[in-house]
Amino acid sequence: MPPPLPPDAKCTRCRSQATIRLPNHHMNFCPDCFTHFFQTAVHRAMKKYGISRATPLLVAVSGGKDSLALWNVLNQLGHVTRGLHISLGIDDFSEASTAAVDRFAQERSLPWTQYSLKEIFGYDLMEIKRRSRRRICSLCGLLKRQMLNRLTIKEGFQVLVTGHNLDDEAGRLLGNLVYHRSEHLRKQSPFLPTPHGKMPIRFKPLYRLDAQEVRNYCSLQGIHSLEAACPLSRGATSHIFQEALNLLEREMPGTKRQLLYGYLERHPASPSTIPFVPCTICGEPTYEDTCSVCNLRRHLEKNSAKE
Repeated sequence: MPPPLPPDAKCTRCRSQATIRLPNHHMNFCPDCFTHFFQTAVHRAMKKYGISRATPLLVAVSGGKDSLALWNVLNQLGHVTRGLHISLGIDDFSEASTAAVDRFAQERSLPWTQYSLKEIFGYDLMEIKRRSRRRICSLCGLLKRQMLNRLTIKEGFQVLVTGHNLDDEAGRLLGNLVYHRSEHLRKQSPFLPTPHGKMPIRFKPLYRLDAQEVRNYCSLQGIHSLEAACPLSRGATSHIFQEALNLLEREMPGTKRQLLYGYLERHPASPSTIPFVPCTICGEPTYEDTCSVCNLRRHLEKNSAKE
């Protein structure tokens, strides 16, 4: 959290009483001007990557602050959107996540579609955790990426937007650099064009905004998101890299932006040279004979047979 503002602080934009401090921008804002700042950051991201208001957007919504803030600001900017929520089956946490999405959508009369991981994959996340020794965060990330891609096309959309913010992207970049993940670094971009007709464009419109700015926006907009963290995410390496960047940010405001923006300017995302082939089981595009989803399902079925 940034230090509190002095009582006589003025808004950088309109010179009225400021209530929000942004140290990494060296700016103070009143509520209205901060909302304008937030909307402008998203608008610039959309304009930079050529996504107009005429393009229908499917918004992946988890019930957390980032995805709900994204859905809200896109609606304010006049974009045509539909929410897409996947219930992962993590006991009370998933129920609370779905309830947060439903409450938000009803309050704003926004359309959304719900799926369950059990329905579309055959196993929920708790079952997967019991039947696999692989790290559950890695498996969850794999499944969410693949299922969101497939459901976007099923719902008739060509563009999927997600609520990853500056902290998420900078932390991911730092982890990929530390571990020399060249394949992940090749795709380190807020905008990934479709590599195949059965895969959507993926875009992260909040990449210019950090987590505290998203919290400020949610507070001003009356967005009641799910506050609890996923109970299966304890010890996730992504959180550790974000904490390291937060430490640097406190001492040197702007570090996250310099890291991410500098990398994106010098290393544009590049398409893979490996051709896609249809999965021999489900027909979805993959780099190998069998896609990662079918491989995982086959592994889980094998372990289920042993029980």
